[in-house]
Amino acid sequence: MTQATFPLGRVAGIRVGAHWSVLIVMGLLADLLATTVLPLGARGSPVAVNWTVAVASALVFLASLLAHELCHALVARHYGLRAERITLWLLGGSAELPEEPPTPRSALLIAAAGPAASAVVGGGFLGASALASPVLPAVVTVALTWLGWANGVLAVFNLLPGTPLDGGRVLEAVAWRLTGNRARARRIAAAGGQVLASALAAFGAWQILALGNLGGLWTIAISWFLAVAARTEMSAAPLRQLLSQLRLRDVMSTEPVTAPGWYTVQGFLDQAARTRFRTFPVVSFTGAPVGVVSLSALSRVPETERTATRLEDICVKPPACLIASPDTPLSEVFAGARLRPGQDLVLVVDHGELTGVAAPGDLARTLELAGLGVRPAHDAGSVK
Repeated sequence: MTQATFPLGRVAGIRVGAHWSVLIVMGLLADLLATTVLPLGARGSPVAVNWTVAVASALVFLASLLAHELCHALVARHYGLRAERITLWLLGGSAELPEEPPTPRSALLIAAAGPAASAVVGGGFLGASALASPVLPAVVTVALTWLGWANGVLAVFNLLPGTPLDGGRVLEAVAWRLTGNRARARRIAAAGGQVLASALAAFGAWQILALGNLGGLWTIAISWFLAVAARTEMSAAPLRQLLSQLRLRDVMSTEPVTAPGWYTVQGFLDQAARTRFRTFPVVSFTGAPVGVVSLSALSRVPETERTATRLEDICVKPPACLIASPDTPLSEVFAGARLRPGQDLVLVVDHGELTGVAAPGDLARTLELAGLGVRPAHDAGSVK
């Protein structure tokens, strides 16, 4: 999904992006408000005013979705977890947390934070509507009322007990606390998602067949999404658990071929030709990592400039290349890295010194073995 997103900036240091499908939702909401909700609630209001208020209300609702996800991320930070990114998309949003909550209590509070925020925001809009009613135009108070109820519905819907909704995470946390088994709790929450999806599909079919309401098609579409997400959650749970137990030290190459940063491109070409690698960690005189250089980067340097161009001048430097400690869980690496074969490496650094590297091939092999339920054996060599 993240490959089809566009950045919106940072909030509290967290990257925020929106999937292109958000544009569809904003358009549908603006159209609903401008052509149905506002004309019915504020009769006589000019069409241009209705559309202006409708577009503004759709953007405010988008901001309220961001507040929902931001509360998930901030509570996760409170428990020492990293929040990488928030992505807004067709059915709401998602806060990407590479690490798992450490306890049932933390999992419960992180999951409940989003619906709680939506409930508070919804109450705020309804209160503002009541206070503004005597002094502001009816079209504004109707929009505030709609924003209040929309956030209230968002809170209630997200608390339905099934993965991937927040209510599913709450159910998982409660089941984890009662059973003491996180894997079993995750299966219970995923099963709840399947039951919820079936119920919504039946309700959508009833809307169409009994009421002649084609809005049931939207209900069925949501049920399909929930069913797919619940199945994915159930199948991915063992893999995610295994990856959270593995560390970079388990898969890294401990004897990487390094590229001295002070070497020229021409001076390093002979050394590069004698190895089987396509990417190299660039180091300083003291052995500290400087960045990563690839054969493709070397080939882009014109022949006439190779004797005067140093490796440290053309290498990819942090934060464009990933630096992590040996004890970094692989679940974090997979969540935060998008490594290109033949161009990128994870530089494993301990106390300022390069202790190893992990190539995309190493991580792909680990992922494939983990999918088979096999813990990879440590090897000094990297798969390039």
